[in-house]
Amino acid sequence: MVDITNWTELTNRFSGSERKTTLQHDGRIYMVKFPDPIREQNNELSYMNNVFSEDIGCKIYSILGFETQNTFLAKYIRKGIEKIVVVCEDFTQDGERLFEFHKLCLQYLASDSIKTQANIDNIMDVIDNYPRIADKKLVKNRFWDMFIVDGFIGNSDRNLDNWGLLEKNNGELYPAPIYDCGSSLSPLITEKIMLERLHNSASLKQDEFNVYSCYRINGKRILFSDIMKNPPGDLLAAIKRTCPKIKQNMEKISTIVDNTPMLSDVQKEYIKTSLKLRYDLIIKPAIKKNIILCR
Repeated sequence: MVDITNWTELTNRFSGSERKTTLQHDGRIYMVKFPDPIREQNNELSYMNNVFSEDIGCKIYSILGFETQNTFLAKYIRKGIEKIVVVCEDFTQDGERLFEFHKLCLQYLASDSIKTQANIDNIMDVIDNYPRIADKKLVKNRFWDMFIVDGFIGNSDRNLDNWGLLEKNNGELYPAPIYDCGSSLSPLITEKIMLERLHNSASLKQDEFNVYSCYRINGKRILFSDIMKNPPGDLLAAIKRTCPKIKQNMEKISTIVDNTPMLSDVQKEYIKTSLKLRYDLIIKPAIKKNIILCR
């Protein structure tokens, strides 16, 4: 594992809920995310496993063929304490500028309510009418492809600040590399709970099958498993594009998890079992239904 302790520290330029810093190495700039302190009461974990979730989640996206931020895990000694961190290469350092989608909503939508902005109809409305989005179909495809993969990896926090668009030199906006996967793959669960669920299939299914999206239809949060049974047109097209890629890469995805340093055997088994559960019960039936519909 790389030790980044002696990399050059810069004034931090990144925001968000997780503690982070900005480092420079060999002329490149990196965002470094630290393990996030647990905010939940009665949780035995001292720190979230968000750094592992970020790294594995991004690598899963990448292996499925999506442009994704480059990440790796590293050791970092700060104030005499060694921590395992996730290092994310800054994809805006070559002159492009990131606009989180929430900023476009604030500019275009009359309501400043996050719940209102997160309605699918409003998101599509912004994409359809925002003048600087040149390829609207490309952005919609990215949204729905991300929706599927986030459901597969159990990411219920793909909010409007956790994805965005890059601005080209001519002012046009196009999809940014995928980033911010730190809430995927159950980062808040202790190994004790993981073991209990691994030995109790009903408990595992209850907690890992029922993945809710941040997004809403008619004001109600979307349950991933429900909408995949009766998908709207754009989601159906995304199922055709993305679900076969998941099927083809399940073995490689398991290898990504197995090769992740510092994860315990219990954590690896839990992540792989959860992914397989959502594949078997949600992704696989969606593929089968799509084949039937295409006959």
